Amino acid sequence: MNIDLMLLYCLYAITIISLAYIPRDKWREASIAFSFQQCVAWFLGLLAVQLGLLQYPVRELASVNGTSFLFEFVMYPIIGSFFCIYYPFKKQMRIRVLYLVSFCTILTILEVIFEKNTNLVHYIYWDWYVTWSTVGATLMLLWRFYKWYFKLG
Repeated sequence: MNIDLMLLYCLYAITIISLAYIPRDKWREASIAFSFQQCVAWFLGLLAVQLGLLQYPVRELASVNGTSFLFEFVMYPIIGSFFCIYYPFKKQMRIRVLYLVSFCTILTILEVIFEKNTNLVHYIYWDWYVTWSTVGATLMLLWRFYKWYFKLG
């Protein structure tokens, strides 16, 4: 088994284990956020791959889908769920902005590390700032939907 596949399986394990950190009373909210984020990530991921902006040389379901099943369908929607259930919406604006920027920056740094050192993702006409801005835009879209759906003040 090569390093890329081992890393992929480790990411699956970490993602599944992270579900234990969703509070029991937040599972309903997390599942709504998960489903919404999955739809957005699926569409945008397929669009980026079909436009030839980036590719995932080592991926699951390679004959069916050009995107990363782990990232688009499992990991990013779960990250979006965490983003929503822990969002500091009653805090000051600078805390909320810092919260969003932290998520975008951490995800972008991890993706750049994977892009430079693995075959899990390759940028073609893509760069780190595109990842950073699309992550920020999709997380804010998810938050708006979550806030509207659960009628949060």
